[in-house]
Amino acid sequence: MAPVARRCFPLRMSANAQPELGAGSVIDRYEIVRHIARGGMGSVWLARFAGKHGFRKQVAIKTIAPEFASNAQFHAMFLEEARISSKLEHANVAQVLDVGEHDGGVYIVFEWVEGKSLEQMCRASEALGEPLPIPLLLRVIADACAGLHAAHELRDDEGNSLGIVHRDVTPGNVLVSDKGFAKVIDFGIAKSRDRVHGETRSGFVKGTPHYMSPEHACREPLDRRADVWSLGAVMFRAINGEPPFRDQTALLDYMDDSKPLAPLRAGTPPDVSAIVLRALQVDRSRRFDSAEEMRHAIERALHAAGTSSDEVSTAALRLASMEPSGDVVINVHAPTELAVPSVPPKEPQPTSEGKDVHASTLISPAARGSKPAPADSIKTLVITLVVAGVLALGAALLAFCG
Repeated sequence: MAPVARRCFPLRMSANAQPELGAGSVIDRYEIVRHIARGGMGSVWLARFAGKHGFRKQVAIKTIAPEFASNAQFHAMFLEEARISSKLEHANVAQVLDVGEHDGGVYIVFEWVEGKSLEQMCRASEALGEPLPIPLLLRVIADACAGLHAAHELRDDEGNSLGIVHRDVTPGNVLVSDKGFAKVIDFGIAKSRDRVHGETRSGFVKGTPHYMSPEHACREPLDRRADVWSLGAVMFRAINGEPPFRDQTALLDYMDDSKPLAPLRAGTPPDVSAIVLRALQVDRSRRFDSAEEMRHAIERALHAAGTSSDEVSTAALRLASMEPSGDVVINVHAPTELAVPSVPPKEPQPTSEGKDVHASTLISPAARGSKPAPADSIKTLVITLVVAGVLALGAALLAFCG
């Protein structure tokens, strides 16, 4: 594969929003039980729905942070997530139950999954001084593959593909129930062909950089194989205790064939290693063609391991009962946007959408060619960082004055 010349720009972070609700607060028919997670755009709450004749049901409610309640763009993104998620009826995708408006703010009601995110379970296992059990990881990723494939295959009333790509598959966006099955959540930045809310301005990208595919980071057109890459990166994180690429340099070196992927931890079964390595191919044509094909490979690995579903459920229940250190990891983000210095691409490229809280890189679409000399790379990086810093400071001053 020929070396790739690309310029990288750091993304800036936004502060977490503070919840305004509390236990006992009421949103229409729902009573807030407790706060679950927060992010740049809003919060997630455990709530209780009380119906007639003693009917009770626990649900999850996602709300927009008060400071963004009047922001039309956030409202549009929020409702877009509800619109896309409501079309997905699959056992491995968290279901949307209701959408409403309360005190001028929009909220989405999801089914409540009793358990933890995959990120929390990884932390819980690591706190015990051991990695996440491979059979449990395989079962969770197989379920995530099934849920994502259902999203990728979604069609409109005329039978045309909606072209949905999740674009933010992370360990925090895969919930694992204490019964051992998994559900994909947070289609807030998903791409679809019939997207109502327009894409963001040219030169902006959104997502979670540690799990973002090369084509996503480069603002190239995306297809379902971008989610396959992210699934591979999630598996890598669960096995090795950290994402495959910790910074922009590591990703660029891997994309340029300058540095191979770090080996998976000792004892990882060869067939599992092969799945991860295939998912993390820079060339999309060398990855699994679909999440469904990846799921079949995982199911074969599970069968070869001879692990029963009861053993997987037992491991899941054991880890789900633990309280990992740190904040709960559920993505509820505002858009992360970085103004990129004008770099005319070879041809028009669609922009991407996403979210914040993650400090990482944006790789501009540049011509594929030889890797720049080290001195030129350093000079470009220094200039880029200065420009990005000035832009970020100007944005902050405008926001403060506004």
